[in-house]
Amino acid sequence: MSAMNIFETYLENFVTIVKADTRFIAACLAGSGITDELDKYSDLDIVLITENHVTFQPAEMKQFANQIGDLLVGFTGEHVGESRLLICLYNSPLLHVDLKFIQIQDFNHRVENPKILFDRNNQIPAIYTNTNAIWPSLNFQWIEDRFWVWIHYVATKLGRGEFFESIDFLAFLRGNVLGPMFHLKYEKNPRGVRKLDFILSKSDLESFKATLPIYEFDSIFNSVLTSIQLYCELRDLLVSNILKHEIAKKESIKYLKNLKLNS
Repeated sequence: MSAMNIFETYLENFVTIVKADTRFIAACLAGSGITDELDKYSDLDIVLITENHVTFQPAEMKQFANQIGDLLVGFTGEHVGESRLLICLYNSPLLHVDLKFIQIQDFNHRVENPKILFDRNNQIPAIYTNTNAIWPSLNFQWIEDRFWVWIHYVATKLGRGEFFESIDFLAFLRGNVLGPMFHLKYEKNPRGVRKLDFILSKSDLESFKATLPIYEFDSIFNSVLTSIQLYCELRDLLVSNILKHEIAKKESIKYLKNLKLNS
């Protein structure tokens, strides 16, 4: 069965079950499904909408998910700050589905306009007309206020020989600073490092790859320097009206380079 047939089969069964469950007034397909960019590696992001007085406990969420297919495991999304999310893995065929259970009042505050799968009372178009989907923006001053402290932190761990921690922290910088800033450079929503493999130009991709070190002092050191360079270039390209902490920048870079001199 092709990927699209898998998705279509799941969604057809899903909509049938949702229509029969009067707790739900609408269901929408989010994520890649909005722009028809689903491929065989995609998961399904589904928003289930209820009236404002209806709530779901985790056991009820899982009970509903069990009706749709061969549910192998399902767990709520507290680890991503979202207890209303049930992350599901179905079998026959193997498929990852995220089910988000929200009240209609909460749908006024959203990051995108999902594709409508079912709308019992035709309420969703009016919400789309009267409210705007807003993707959270980057707070550049918040990042600048922290970035040089972060650089000093990773330098201290590198100096101590905590290579795993240093490598892990560089991943943090990619996911929370550099990746989102690259997305903005290409006029995309700042979604961590998602799909940057396909978005970045060849030169930007090579620069970003240089922030990926191996377990070795010089490699990590050079990746930190590259991360600093990329941050400054992207910051100066994207924003001009923030307070730059130049002394903190100078001293944290000096500390980092002294590690090299003393290694």
